[in-house]
Amino acid sequence: MYINNMQSLTFFLTKIQIFDIRIITKGELQNKIRDEETKPAYSLIHETQYYNSFSYKSEIRVLKDMALLDLLSLGDNSLKREFEQLKKLKARFKLFWVNFHQYYSELQKVYPHNFIFSVRLDYLFIVKNLQSDYSDIFIGDEFVESLNDSVKIREKFLNELINEVQAILYPAETFEEWTAKQSNQATDQSVVSDLPAKIPYNENAGLPKFDQQSASDFLKIMKSYFSEEHHSQLSALISDHTAPKNRLIFKGNGNQLADAFKQLIEYNLITGCLKSDLEKWVAKNFLYGTGVTPKEYTEGWVGAIISEDTKPCKSPIIEIKMIDRVPTVFPTTRNKRNGK
Repeated sequence: MYINNMQSLTFFLTKIQIFDIRIITKGELQNKIRDEETKPAYSLIHETQYYNSFSYKSEIRVLKDMALLDLLSLGDNSLKREFEQLKKLKARFKLFWVNFHQYYSELQKVYPHNFIFSVRLDYLFIVKNLQSDYSDIFIGDEFVESLNDSVKIREKFLNELINEVQAILYPAETFEEWTAKQSNQATDQSVVSDLPAKIPYNENAGLPKFDQQSASDFLKIMKSYFSEEHHSQLSALISDHTAPKNRLIFKGNGNQLADAFKQLIEYNLITGCLKSDLEKWVAKNFLYGTGVTPKEYTEGWVGAIISEDTKPCKSPIIEIKMIDRVPTVFPTTRNKRNGK
């Protein structure tokens, strides 16, 4: 008799919680070594999808698929227990992002020696080759960006696994299924007449609904942050929930767009969804960055900005002012001076 010991699931969950930090010389980061660049430095480039390290992402994806096969062998009660544990791990990733955003800056080149301890990476996960916070090991933007990218890969596939399990446990009801159920109930004479009416099926449930005037003002500001093609798709996405062909690329710092959506929902200029819904929507529809390869959002990364009181964005692109008791969207004065 075959007994599933969940080895694939265990391997996947272990893999995404271990950070195999390497200690190299500072000069190796720029492929050049001078006398003053021989000090030790942390590196995590090998665990990203950038810098010619695409195999790491592929490995995590395959491990996730194998973990799902393990979970498919479980009964409903066991699957629900595993589902709850996966959600706890997801919450831990979000806690990391809350810490990360407190100490991260896209313009910072050198970070304090205790950066890893400040973001509590060592507490939340297993970190190999980590030295004490008093050690003189260089931490530069290369390492911090690699940590950013590596955690996103791990969280991305964890979220995919959670969503796949959720779809098994709680399958979404299609419009056809809903209408058939309503028809059956209408013809069932045993249905008590004073029962509350069923909530109508709504395929747009959980999608952000933008205040019309605010959406117009917001889109004008966004013109300089998206290509012409992507801006037109952004307009369709906001106005009638038309999904873009591919994720739209925001040409700026990732926290700027997240901060803009945070302001809109906190002033009730976005309604019809929870903050958690908005975070999923952003991660699903947007990329960011000004380089050759845009970067991904993840729910936890975005959620640490939208749902939590992390460090305010230093370069916001919008500000909301009360005009005659009505919240109104404006470009920031800093951007006005810069002619953006």
